[in-house]
Amino acid sequence: MIPFAILAFCLIRADSPLRSPWDLWPVKLTDVAYAAHIPAPLAQDITAFDYYSDAKHSVIDPVRFAAYNAAAKTFQETMREVENAADRYRATGSRSAAETALQILAQNARAGAMTGKMSANQAHYVQNWTLSALAITYLKVRSANVGTPEDRRLIASWLKLVAGSVQAYFDMGRAKGAGDTKNNHYSWGGIALIAAGVADDDRAMFDWGLAAYDDQIARIQPDGTLPLEMARGKRALHYHVFALAPMVMLAEFGAANGLDLYARGGGALARLVDRTMSGLQDNSYFAERSGVAQDTPADGKIKSEDIIYITPFLRRFPNPNFARLLKATELRPYVYLGGLPPP
Repeated sequence: MIPFAILAFCLIRADSPLRSPWDLWPVKLTDVAYAAHIPAPLAQDITAFDYYSDAKHSVIDPVRFAAYNAAAKTFQETMREVENAADRYRATGSRSAAETALQILAQNARAGAMTGKMSANQAHYVQNWTLSALAITYLKVRSANVGTPEDRRLIASWLKLVAGSVQAYFDMGRAKGAGDTKNNHYSWGGIALIAAGVADDDRAMFDWGLAAYDDQIARIQPDGTLPLEMARGKRALHYHVFALAPMVMLAEFGAANGLDLYARGGGALARLVDRTMSGLQDNSYFAERSGVAQDTPADGKIKSEDIIYITPFLRRFPNPNFARLLKATELRPYVYLGGLPPP
């Protein structure tokens, strides 16, 4: 039976502690074994540069892309290791898995990971995406109450510190009218701030994330498209997918705290979902609107990152067509969203 929390948005006192979607699904600790792998802490400074060669940021330069992947490799590895541990805990209650996740997070907190210099805009994006992933994994395991209270406080404070850097980047960009404060990057900033805000029970950060969500909701057109993402040439559909993923997760964080973000903008998020999911089935609308053939789905096959994040949306708003797409896809954890979506 689906819990009432999935079916409705309950009223929660404004002064109640902030909650994550996983707080609605208690896990019982077990002694299930987990083979821990603890990667080295991430660096304080991030050096990464973009890899597009055209004005629309749609054509990937292979040399620059290889350099970016090399720079991002350690961040990807750390996200995957902590996500694997957190998702194992959620699935089995494994105390060992929860302890592994906390250990990875705590050692990065002690090292002050990602709190140093950012080389360029792309470095800020790596910081943002990694924060989103690590904050969400912490929220997945914090109910296990493993590790020391000092480590848990340290992790929450460190996530908040990194979130402050992400917020400062976007706040400065908004003051200048920068494009990445109006497109998919701003959605990712929103989920990073909300997740870190819940981790430290910081309502100002939570509200910043809500404001980012509302900003993006207001940009959704009557046909369910996003103007700046539609301007990305052959990657127009790709960036609609990439913008939608954090938006669904933001709506889920809202629901966990008694806010019906799905209803905002006259249900605009559902329009974005419908247009994007339909595009994965037939991308001709995006090709016609953008004026160029699309590169998504790659080789005509929907991959996990294109669709897995839609899982909680479909539990609230069933759609047999999109559910079949989801079922037909080999699903894997979404690295930037902390692994597997909420139940």
